[in-house]
Amino acid sequence: MLSSWPLLILGAIMVYSLWVLLAPATVSRSQFAVWLSVFVGLAGSLAATILLNNIQNRTIFRSWQLLVITMWIWTAAVSIEALVWIITGAPIVAPSMANLLELAGYLAAFTALVIYPIFQPERFGRLREALDMTILIIAVVALAWLVLIEPVINIGVILPHRIFWLAMSPVFDGILLLLAIRLALLISHPAEKRAVLILAGGFIFLFLSDLGSSYQVLQRESVGGGLSESAWMLCMTCMGFSLHTLSRSLDFEGSTLEDDTTQNRGLRAEQLLPIVFTYAVVGFILVDWRLSGTINWVGIGWAAVLIMLLFARQGVIAGQREMRQYAALINATADLAFICDADGVLQLTNPALRNAVGDSETLRLDNFVQVDQGVSDILDRANREGWSGEVSIVKTGGLTFPALLSLQPLRDMRQAQPLFAGTAHDLTTIRQRENDLRLALKEIEAARLDLAELNQELETKVVERTVELEKTVADLERLNEDLKALDRLKSEFVALVSHELRAPLTNIKGGIELILDRSPETSASTNESLRLVQAETARLAKFVEMILDLSALEAGKFHLEIQPLSLAETVKHVMDRFTDQEQVGRVHVAIPEELPQVLADKEGLESICFHLLDNALKYAPDGDIVIAADVENSTIIVSLCDEGPGIPIDEQVKVFDMFHRLDTTDSREIYGYGLGLPMVARLIHAMDGEVLIQGHAGEGTRVQFTLPSADEV
Repeated sequence: MLSSWPLLILGAIMVYSLWVLLAPATVSRSQFAVWLSVFVGLAGSLAATILLNNIQNRTIFRSWQLLVITMWIWTAAVSIEALVWIITGAPIVAPSMANLLELAGYLAAFTALVIYPIFQPERFGRLREALDMTILIIAVVALAWLVLIEPVINIGVILPHRIFWLAMSPVFDGILLLLAIRLALLISHPAEKRAVLILAGGFIFLFLSDLGSSYQVLQRESVGGGLSESAWMLCMTCMGFSLHTLSRSLDFEGSTLEDDTTQNRGLRAEQLLPIVFTYAVVGFILVDWRLSGTINWVGIGWAAVLIMLLFARQGVIAGQREMRQYAALINATADLAFICDADGVLQLTNPALRNAVGDSETLRLDNFVQVDQGVSDILDRANREGWSGEVSIVKTGGLTFPALLSLQPLRDMRQAQPLFAGTAHDLTTIRQRENDLRLALKEIEAARLDLAELNQELETKVVERTVELEKTVADLERLNEDLKALDRLKSEFVALVSHELRAPLTNIKGGIELILDRSPETSASTNESLRLVQAETARLAKFVEMILDLSALEAGKFHLEIQPLSLAETVKHVMDRFTDQEQVGRVHVAIPEELPQVLADKEGLESICFHLLDNALKYAPDGDIVIAADVENSTIIVSLCDEGPGIPIDEQVKVFDMFHRLDTTDSREIYGYGLGLPMVARLIHAMDGEVLIQGHAGEGTRVQFTLPSADEV
């Protein structure tokens, strides 16, 4: 039943409103309107009283309690009007006891809206609230004077004291409406905002009701039986329904912000309200002066007061903004900050201090500060010249920590006792770091001593090792000189022996040829033996020539005549030197016709090609042998590939050493001297080229060498 009372009352109001619109005015209807107003007031006040106990947020309980008291007072005023009408048979005439009760109700409503809790922690914030409400109240009174009261006084249709009582209700209604709108703009919680907006709607109906009643008095000197009673009943219904809306939010928390954007818009609109109404008063005065041609000095006075208050408000806003910045700076710091008096009683504290030592209304400095000379002594010293020193701070729970406390006096001639601004910086981390630093310094000193000892040992070992290395280097240098001498002697010996062997071999070769030519009657076996000796002599002569050439190359005495040569013609000429054409048939030449000529020595290039091709034919008896060439960056790249057993990777560099052979066993099938590839390498290097061997064992061999191109000359 309690939840459906607004619908019942609204139904009764609608029935009455239809009666007013459709039926002619009678005395009985006027009396019925008064008694219906009493019934609606009682029902709304009773419902609001019951719903008041359901408000969960106790911080706003007092304001809503005053609003409920306002409803009872206004209901009592209407009840007095009804009783007087029954007793006297005529409506009550102002001023009366009902008017005094109505005025008391307004005062209760004003108090409820003025003390309504809005989060403004700064004192300048509360001062700005007072200035805002003062400007709004004066602006409403000024507009009521300029628009309603002064014109009625100038006309003279009613006595002045009656004008006050007639204008009182509409003016107060306007003030209540404006204060309710301002409150709705400041409130953050949606449920509370809806309740206040419904309350503002009730004040709109109350304003219309009182304005209509005053108009009826001015017109007919009688009241009752009109739509003004409907508006009054709607006001009481809205006031009760606002409490009904608020009491249904059982989880209400007044500080909850549901939408920051909407809240910010409301705050900006609230800031503009005093400015808008001040401009409204000034604008009305200017328009009236423009239309009437006369200056309304009373209005000028109202405007001057409003403008001065507005300037004061702007100054308070500027101070409030700066004060908020300082407050945010103090509240955001991790240091303990406070203001205390000469007895050490704390007046203001920041969150860091409250979190550390607790939040008590009578917190004293000696409750949480421990210092050798005593708190009173340091306060006396701080009053003279300020004080700073290390103290111990007692935290909640009895724990202590070191801190650097600084006290500075605040000089204010208006106060008999001085105030002190104090800050305490926690030294726990600094002390811990100092201990860590001392420990680290000790460890560093120990490490330095160990390092000095190790350094001394290392220097001794370095000196000893240096002596050994110097001796070893001297021995190696002596051995190197000996090896160079031996190598030189070896080269000279080989060259000398080869040179001395050249003439006998030539004589032997010539003698055998002479015998074979001039003695045809020798037997076949003798001829065969002579030819064998002739072949071995030729092979030995070739070996001697290669040794002499290598010796000349190493000594830098091998004469090279560098000239442009055709690689294809050189390869063809070399292939013609081989007698076994069947083996030569395995050789495939892939040299492009447009290949540039190479810069090389003719005999040297032929020797290179001959030795490489000879090795391929000997060590790769099966498969194709491909000779290819290409040009890249002014360099001729020549490659010879076979399908033989290949050369192991670890031997691909060693084969260019003199007398080095892969197969050194006595049972090898292919004999050689290990001089062909060394000759090739030295000739190529002498002609500014490079040579390398590629491939793996069992996959064939690829010999590649480079020579300069003749096109770049």
